[in-house]
Amino acid sequence: MINAASFIDKILKHFKVILFNTYSVGEKPYSGKMKFLPDFSDCQAVMVGIITELRHTSSPWNFIISVDKPYITSDVIGTLKKEAVGRDNIVIPSINRRIFHLYGFYHQNCLIHFEKAFSVDNYTLTDVISPLNPEVVDLSHFSMELTKFNTQKQLLQVINN
Repeated sequence: MINAASFIDKILKHFKVILFNTYSVGEKPYSGKMKFLPDFSDCQAVMVGIITELRHTSSPWNFIISVDKPYITSDVIGTLKKEAVGRDNIVIPSINRRIFHLYGFYHQNCLIHFEKAFSVDNYTLTDVISPLNPEVVDLSHFSMELTKFNTQKQLLQVINN
């Protein structure tokens, strides 16, 4: 929680500015403010969430983000969204040359590739994404907005600085 708001509620605030349909995907809902899609499989893999989302939506482009990025902004989402124009696969950010697969725009065309990998028990995102030649956008100037928080200690360090 940051200032009495859950991570997912902070993220949702920025989605509503630039995106229309938002869903929480996973084992259980973490917010009553958005529709919930239960994972299609009990397998604990990020790929399951991506497949669940892409199976559910009819939108050509889908913005996917993990819940541990509460400082994401509409500027970050908008910058990535602009890069999706004229493309048909994946648009993901990099920070200081490190690629981040867990947030970005995923085109509906990618579903078949994720399902194929899942069907042979290959749950490694890089194995699916790399051959698709994603558009990687340098967002090093948004490093704070794309900071990931796995522990309370990490969050407190940022809040106190």
